[in-house]
Amino acid sequence: MGESTASLQVPSFLINLIEDLALSNGLCVDDLYQSVLADNGNIVTVKGLEDAVRWLLDGTKIPWLAFEFGRRVNYQQLDVFGPLIASCGTIKEGLDLFQKYHQLLHPLIGLAYNIDGKNLCIRYSVIENQPDEAFYAEAILGSIPVWAERLTGSSLKINRVWFRHAEPQYADKYREYFECEVLFDQAFDAVWVDAHLLDFSILSSSPGYHFKIKEQAQTQLQLIETFSGEIKHIIRSSLPEDIGVEMVAKALHCSERTMQRKLAEEKTSFKTLKQEVRKQVAIELLETTSLSIEKIAFRLGYEQRTSFAVAFLRWTGVKPTDWKR
Repeated sequence: MGESTASLQVPSFLINLIEDLALSNGLCVDDLYQSVLADNGNIVTVKGLEDAVRWLLDGTKIPWLAFEFGRRVNYQQLDVFGPLIASCGTIKEGLDLFQKYHQLLHPLIGLAYNIDGKNLCIRYSVIENQPDEAFYAEAILGSIPVWAERLTGSSLKINRVWFRHAEPQYADKYREYFECEVLFDQAFDAVWVDAHLLDFSILSSSPGYHFKIKEQAQTQLQLIETFSGEIKHIIRSSLPEDIGVEMVAKALHCSERTMQRKLAEEKTSFKTLKQEVRKQVAIELLETTSLSIEKIAFRLGYEQRTSFAVAFLRWTGVKPTDWKR
């Protein structure tokens, strides 16, 4: 994987999933941050995530542990992405949303699908054949039967599975997990299921809530597509830490001067972006959660409720308690 690809940012909630699996399997999470992520600060890159997963697999001695990601994760752990999928209308709509908003989950992975006779082929799609690590395909394809059952209330029968990587010594674990034929050294990574799955309704479909979440997802996706958007993503991922210019410039592999110049070209500044991120996250938490004002203040990096209240009033002209009401 090239340097520019490896340095792409990924959402910090993915590292939280690593932490959960590590603790559940008796590993010391301190080791993860002291040895693997020591130089990352509060920023998680594609390379950092991959190093963390390798640390997890090596430490647990369970090379097929990536299958557990699907079982462990819940919708709220995936920030906007999880509720976006869980609140839509049908499985087809969910797959379409996954394709469109995959960058909110990971910049390099996605899902594609097509009808193959009476079968639906759900393919783990990769960008420019990256990333090559087998655990990506294991985690994504392994999540499909889990999420399908959660979303529809019915167990999903997998007809066959393909993986690009060579057959490992523990191949029986794959067949035990999917309960079907599993082939390796194939052209792509995919599962085949009955085509009528696309028409299944999602039990938790919530049109009004989905409309609001989709607006948030669209905003986040647009932010990623600009230089200032990249910086906003880094700032958001680092909360509640108060990340500085130096760390952000390092994550973007540019000098502070270059970063400031590019921001000036987009007619903004680092200080303005930090304020915009905090304002956006504050509004999202006030409108979509039952968190107290004190907890929201802490999530934004404020040590005191009063400091947050003053800032919010300056941003919006309204007190956070009034906005929440």
